[in-house]
Amino acid sequence: MSLRDPISSSSHLLTAIWAVFATLVMYRLTANRPGRLLPVVVYGLSMVLLFLASGTFHGLHYDTPDQRRLFQKIDQSAVYLLIAGTYTPILSVLLVGAWRKWFLRMVWTLAVAGVSCMWLLPKAPHWAIVGIYLSLGWIGLFPLPLYYRAIGWRAMNWVWAGGGLYSLGAVCELTQWPIIVPGVFQYHEVLHLCDTAASIVFFLFVVRYVIPYHPPRPTSARPGGLLTAHSAGLFSLPSPRVER
Repeated sequence: MSLRDPISSSSHLLTAIWAVFATLVMYRLTANRPGRLLPVVVYGLSMVLLFLASGTFHGLHYDTPDQRRLFQKIDQSAVYLLIAGTYTPILSVLLVGAWRKWFLRMVWTLAVAGVSCMWLLPKAPHWAIVGIYLSLGWIGLFPLPLYYRAIGWRAMNWVWAGGGLYSLGAVCELTQWPIIVPGVFQYHEVLHLCDTAASIVFFLFVVRYVIPYHPPRPTSARPGGLLTAHSAGLFSLPSPRVER
């Protein structure tokens, strides 16, 4: 059977297969660490769901507009889940206490709200949907001082690279550029390749820096009180020498 959008469909179906492998790798790395197992499994499954839904939507031929719209909703809803899923291990491991709970709740509440609007409200303009994806993706970077304090500058370069690739794909989609081979390889295919590359970058970031991360030991703040290095550096930029 021929694929409706061969490059868009095949690229994400192949990435879905890779995402299954990536999820199994993260599962094995966290099998004996219950506090990290669930967050990375959520992240892995969100990758599998997104790329499977996207590859299926772009590959099928549809008999009616309603049938096409159904699969499109599944595809677009999965994007919200991937954004929240990607931040789940990052927020769960690198943040502590109320900060962790607050940001996890915020990201997932926004993702669920986005999915609900996708199914309950009239179809929004494509540019608005892409803009919402971008906004939600960058919201997860609000606690930047905490991230830098926890893992250092070098590790955070992976986050910037992954976020940059996702954003590059979104900009190409919004501007409808480039058109490399008309009707065959255009801005939407570039978006799909950027999504795949960004997912690989974030996976490597989670495996290299998030899963092995060890929180700093508490240090004395004053007689009768303790202050973790995590919270001590909350509102200060870390020194470049802090690398892990």
